[in-house]
Amino acid sequence: MSNDQITKPQASDEIDLIELFNKIGNSIKKGVMWIINRLHDFFLLLIRKSLWIISFSIIGAIVGYVFFMATPRYYSSEMVAISNALNNTYVVSSINLLDDLFKGGNQSIAANYLDINKDEALQIKSIGAYYGIDVNKDGLADYVDYKEEFNPRDTSIRRLSNFFYIKLEVYSESIFGKARDGLRKYINKNNFVIENNQVRIAQSEELIKSIDLEIKKLDSLQKIQYFEIPKSQKASNTQMVVLNEKEMKLYHDQILALRKQKLLLEKDITINKEPITVVQDFTPLSKAENPVTKYLINWVALFSLLGFIVSLVWQFRMAIIRLIRDQKY
Repeated sequence: MSNDQITKPQASDEIDLIELFNKIGNSIKKGVMWIINRLHDFFLLLIRKSLWIISFSIIGAIVGYVFFMATPRYYSSEMVAISNALNNTYVVSSINLLDDLFKGGNQSIAANYLDINKDEALQIKSIGAYYGIDVNKDGLADYVDYKEEFNPRDTSIRRLSNFFYIKLEVYSESIFGKARDGLRKYINKNNFVIENNQVRIAQSEELIKSIDLEIKKLDSLQKIQYFEIPKSQKASNTQMVVLNEKEMKLYHDQILALRKQKLLLEKDITINKEPITVVQDFTPLSKAENPVTKYLINWVALFSLLGFIVSLVWQFRMAIIRLIRDQKY
């Protein structure tokens, strides 16, 4: 077979690939130009409908400001904590039961639990406890599940139960201090929580005593191994003593492990003496959670979209009427 017969198919294949890439490039170029043209048309359409959009935006701003004036301002703060006496789930449920009283309008009962008067309780919007959600599974909370939307079947995320978050919302900044202190009293005066915490501390102290006793035993045993047994194994010059010498055993690892366990227990009952440990206390109230800008942005955006839709309906009103009449809707 000649070289010309071999090279001809290769040249044909190269031409086909070049044509294919050219077609792909032209298609991409046409697609990009189509998108640009449509964006240009849409921008021109917005300009033509700007009078409608601006008019409805002004109406939306007025409506948003009216709702802003009709709605009381509220402030929020968050605390991160750990339950020492019981599982975090029990404390979270207990706090959420208190929040149900506020949502149900039972401020008088809630005031008794928080040790405040009813007028002060009326200034509290909500008190809720929530868990953090870990998205990338690095053991850190990426966000707090305030809306309680966590789905246990969703394996892409997980709920972190080692911490819990308390969110306090109040209508008046002056009541924040009393609400915060009342919440702590509510948690700490629960007899079931108090008794479990006392048992935890007592058991830790008893375990520390047992560890001290075991450390003393190991120290004594180590001294016997190092000093007493070697002395007894020495024979005098006039006597021959045959002994089965035992391997010298070191107890440093066991002693250090017990001391480490003791230090951890002492640290726990010293730092975590209360039923709950506050990891991060409530932050100071700085700004309202529902400022006027929030209302204006939401309502202006809604009415702007409404104005654009109404302008299109008005422009094609005759065609829409004709279509409805012909179809007999």
